[in-house]
Amino acid sequence: MAAFHLISCSRPNGEQQAQGEAIMKSLLHARPVICALGIYALGAMGTSAYAQAEGSEASVAEETLSVGEIIVTASKREQSINKVGAPITAMSGDALQERTVVSAADLASVVPGLNYSPTDTGSTVFTLRGVGYTDSTLSAYPDVTVYLDQVPLPFPLIAGLANFDVSRVEVLKGPQGTLFGANATGGAINYIANKPTSHLSGGVTLNYGRFNDLMVDANISGPLSQDLLFRVAGRVHQSDDWQYSYTRDDTTARTSNWALRTLLNWTPTDRLTFDLNVNGWQDKSTYQQPQFFEFDIKFPFAAQPYELNYPTAPNNARAADWVQHLPLRNNTWLFQASLQTRYMLTDDITLTSLSSYIHAKQDAVPQQGGANFENSVYGSNGTFDDYFQELRLDNGSAGTFRWTLGLNYAQDDVSEGHQAWFAENSAGIVLSTSGDKSSLDQDTKNYAAFGAVEYDVGDYITLKGGLRYTETKRVGYACTIDPGDGTLNALFNLLQSKVLQQGDCISINPATGMSEPVSGTIKEDNLSYRAGIDFKVARDVLLYVNTSRGYKAGGFPSVDASTTLQYLPVKQESVTNYEGGIKARLFDRKVLFNGAVFYYKYKDKQLRSKIIDPVYGALTNTVNVPKSHIFGLEAELSTAPLDGFSFNLSGTYLDAKIDEFVGVNAGGIAGDFAGTRMPFAPKFSINAGIGYETPITDNLKLNLAADLAYRSKTNVLVGGTPSFDLPSYTTLDLRAGVETEDGKWKAFIYGKNVTNEFYLTNVVQQYDLNNRITGMPVTYGISISRKF
Repeated sequence: MAAFHLISCSRPNGEQQAQGEAIMKSLLHARPVICALGIYALGAMGTSAYAQAEGSEASVAEETLSVGEIIVTASKREQSINKVGAPITAMSGDALQERTVVSAADLASVVPGLNYSPTDTGSTVFTLRGVGYTDSTLSAYPDVTVYLDQVPLPFPLIAGLANFDVSRVEVLKGPQGTLFGANATGGAINYIANKPTSHLSGGVTLNYGRFNDLMVDANISGPLSQDLLFRVAGRVHQSDDWQYSYTRDDTTARTSNWALRTLLNWTPTDRLTFDLNVNGWQDKSTYQQPQFFEFDIKFPFAAQPYELNYPTAPNNARAADWVQHLPLRNNTWLFQASLQTRYMLTDDITLTSLSSYIHAKQDAVPQQGGANFENSVYGSNGTFDDYFQELRLDNGSAGTFRWTLGLNYAQDDVSEGHQAWFAENSAGIVLSTSGDKSSLDQDTKNYAAFGAVEYDVGDYITLKGGLRYTETKRVGYACTIDPGDGTLNALFNLLQSKVLQQGDCISINPATGMSEPVSGTIKEDNLSYRAGIDFKVARDVLLYVNTSRGYKAGGFPSVDASTTLQYLPVKQESVTNYEGGIKARLFDRKVLFNGAVFYYKYKDKQLRSKIIDPVYGALTNTVNVPKSHIFGLEAELSTAPLDGFSFNLSGTYLDAKIDEFVGVNAGGIAGDFAGTRMPFAPKFSINAGIGYETPITDNLKLNLAADLAYRSKTNVLVGGTPSFDLPSYTTLDLRAGVETEDGKWKAFIYGKNVTNEFYLTNVVQQYDLNNRITGMPVTYGISISRKF
């Protein structure tokens, strides 16, 4: 249940923010440490043996007993992926490195059913099996949450650089509300970091590619004492601009970021273990700019010649345009400290504590409206303070009856501000305004209690279930103000008797006819659940049927609002999944086959939409879609049919449709949208790969591989016109390399999107122009790595 009423909103704690910034400033000098790690690793190559200790990056290779055999923690306990009756895609850290998976786009290209879309604020939103929430609000919870070692990175912007020095990634499909909590209605992406080793080990990887793209990864790990282990890992990534202006001599879209992680593992007794993770990163990359492809002029009579005669972008991913006199910029950084404590109360029962604090900040002008005039220039800044605490008891993976009990508390305090410049579009000219500024503060507290059980009924049947009760309270404060030149105040002074001063909120409350700030509270609770049966019909064949439900919390939208109605909160959404599947290893475990059929009942889907605004016309807000459904099929086949050859094929089919929704879509079109397809849900997603490995000397082997990804057509809007289609596309990646038999040396050349396929990842309506965001053009390079 949700309630909304006007109250005062608490502001972020200034002392805590100052402390976080002081810590982060000390990390800004950490880039030399990463380079030093690389130099040390190179210097130690000839003198140290590579130790394959438990928890190191080599542990994934040790776990690979046969095709598809990887240990995962989807149930918050270690299990073979083939023995978990649930849909999971997992890839080892080595596989991610070989495929140069370093971004959200890269991950989406190798996981069927997973799609991504960039937003106006530079964050990336995942959609999994058709469930996702594309929103530029910094404090908007996602439908697919990213985790690092089971600790949530609760907002898309702060999850961007978590995927370095990882032993594997687990993509958990379907609602994960029971064990992982809210905001995982579509699923969860859990990165598992490489852990400290009991012997000295380390490595360095250098990638160099097109656009002078240089990325250096380095790590070193070992013992500080008999019971204290450490690991330090880092990444530096730099590149030149890869986009160019098609109207003048100018370039943009460079990469410039670094990340550093320090891990300590302390085992003071054989029953007590502490794992400390302190990490941080900074990103000064300039974001990719959209391409103008179509006019949608709101007031044609006011359009100026420079707008009407503006050329559209060519079908070249590198071509774009932006405002020359308002430089693009970005400075986003994060500091995180997390502690996992495990204490064995008995030989069977373990108490685990997960604690985390995150402080992050953004100051950016990420996108500029697709043209060299002030059509829609967008600036964004925000501050994040996130606290997470979980306590749980479990009795491990042994025994016929396995259980987990837990309590969870999470607090997210986000303050965000945005500035829009639109003086030169038709609305700005008609209304004689240059732009606006908006702010949104949201403080959220989540309380949860959960439990899960599994019971083996004999040798062939396992019953499983779980419940999670969650209470959420979110307080919001929102305001839109004049940009500083008085033009917006002058306009709104004409609409009311009140005289606005600089800094006053301009949004008019229809009930009073006066401008005022908006504040409110959302209180919600829900009960997530999971129930299922696993059938072991043979030693290597598992059938399962599951049902589960998960929730995504409600929230306030971040919009430029001329009326307070635009700030009305959206309530929580829910997804109920009914699923059956098979996991089989056949022909002496040389063939792996996974398959699933699922049906989602989607209630109150949160959707970025429009309302008809009395001043600006159709303006963005957020609504709930009462009823939707998704029917889907998934299949995955992996095999090694001949000595040296490997082959994999996987695919997802989605029939994702709106069942009930009367309103205005994000394109400003009003209507009854029942029967239309859901956005960002391609009907077909297919991945295929082939590899060949053969020895070429006594200590050297050759590796050849090709990966193909296909995504069918989808649309970015509910009931969207063809202008908002994302056409189908196919990309092909190739790589060839050599490595030593012991895996210490590896070198390969690679090409991504080698056919230079022109494809789109998003289409956005930005005032008078419809703009598209493209996928990356062909890239290629070389990678060299050394482990010791």
